Amino acid sequence: MFLYNIIETVKNISGDIMKIKDIMTRDLVIGNIDSTISEISKIMQQADIGFVPIADGNKIVGIITDRDIVIRALANNAESNTEVEKYMTTNIISIEQDKTIEDAINLMGKEQIKRLIITNNNKVVGILSLSDIINMDVNSNLVLENQKKIWEKSRNTDEYKTEIDDFYL
Repeated sequence: MFLYNIIETVKNISGDIMKIKDIMTRDLVIGNIDSTISEISKIMQQADIGFVPIADGNKIVGIITDRDIVIRALANNAESNTEVEKYMTTNIISIEQDKTIEDAINLMGKEQIKRLIITNNNKVVGILSLSDIINMDVNSNLVLENQKKIWEKSRNTDEYKTEIDDFYL
């Protein structure tokens, strides 16, 4: 049985099942398809964020994270003036704002992602991050199990082995 099929409920103080729209971030910071890696990095720095949806006109066509910039762009010697389109992820994972927090947690675990684009009738209305969920003190077992899935990775192959005496203080 997959963890994302577990049904649990997160309720607010009134006892109502909490919806994504209750905790999502509504203030969106959007990058443009023509933006450069440097421009997006500065946006991330100024807004203190690590995730930027990328738009072409009024349509979201991808997302880029601070990790994408480091692992995909900088590690491959990309110039700072390279357009973000070359390194963004085009597989956008989204969920409707009226879904439950559990639905979001389970989708994050299934897709191994820490942030979701939130929609209302296919219109982007917000972003939900794992930290938004953790900060609201939801069912810790559900979050913990899906965190394990999100950060699950293959074992290190020790390709870059070093001898312990290679390092000095």
